[in-house]
Amino acid sequence: MANIGRKYKFIGIAILTLCAFIWGFAFVAQSNVTDTLSAFSFCGMRFVFSFAGLAIVAVFYDVLNKKHHYHALPWSWPTIIGGTVCGIALYFAMLCQQIGIAYTSVGKTSFITALYIVFVPIFGIAARQKPTTFSIPAILIAIVGFYFMCINEEFKVTLGDALVLMCAIMYSLQILLIGFYAKISDPIRLTLIQFASAAVLGIVGMSITGFPTGVAIKNSIVEILYLGILSGAIGFTLQTAGQKRVQSSVATLIMSMESVIGLIGGVIFLHQVPTAREILGCMIVLFAVILAQFEVHKTFLVLSKNKYFIK
Repeated sequence: MANIGRKYKFIGIAILTLCAFIWGFAFVAQSNVTDTLSAFSFCGMRFVFSFAGLAIVAVFYDVLNKKHHYHALPWSWPTIIGGTVCGIALYFAMLCQQIGIAYTSVGKTSFITALYIVFVPIFGIAARQKPTTFSIPAILIAIVGFYFMCINEEFKVTLGDALVLMCAIMYSLQILLIGFYAKISDPIRLTLIQFASAAVLGIVGMSITGFPTGVAIKNSIVEILYLGILSGAIGFTLQTAGQKRVQSSVATLIMSMESVIGLIGGVIFLHQVPTAREILGCMIVLFAVILAQFEVHKTFLVLSKNKYFIK
């Protein structure tokens, strides 16, 4: 039984690692389309494809449920409302990220985006959730890392850095919303509504700013398919499957490695060589992200009455 449990967990770790690679290289794809598609066109096309891809997954999901006589949580108003608000947060997070990536590097974008893992405890405290032991130190350390990555010699944050930072904040809200509504909703259906609402916003955005031309779509079709199907529909499905097998704290740490993959992808495919200052900032942020995942049990924070301690 122990071997089965370890194998089950190993499969989960492998799935989440694959998810981190898919999301990490997505930053490269996003950077590639900045010259051919506007941010509004990109977000609209991405979420339309994500919704279509996940809709196919949802069909097979329902078929398997019926085949194995598994009764998933039904469609409900909390699922529809929760998916809608999550989709709104996700859309604006992606919009800020896509606009910002045009003004900064892939490496910095991926690491600044990873700050959502640090911001989540902040919003959690506001929502009266008890912070983890290392969340506050991790936040302070991340601020230092952000300074080295983004603050130039004139002590100014660039437009791209500020937009990606806003993206991280919006992602933090989306994570908290997902965490709340996932407890009372079917995860596949919740994610499907999330993509549907984001796709609607994307279509509205394109109708205002202008729909992409056929030539622009043709030149970016590989990136659109990667981000819409692989990174969107499949990536989120992998996340759900992996987190069923691995503890949330471990799963979040594994997925946060997308920032490292994004930096490596920027160097390999886009030849964006970071400066020594940016590398130092990235290392500090990575340390903060890892630190934010750890928890010390309260029993270790209280003096024991054991005879080895001075009374």
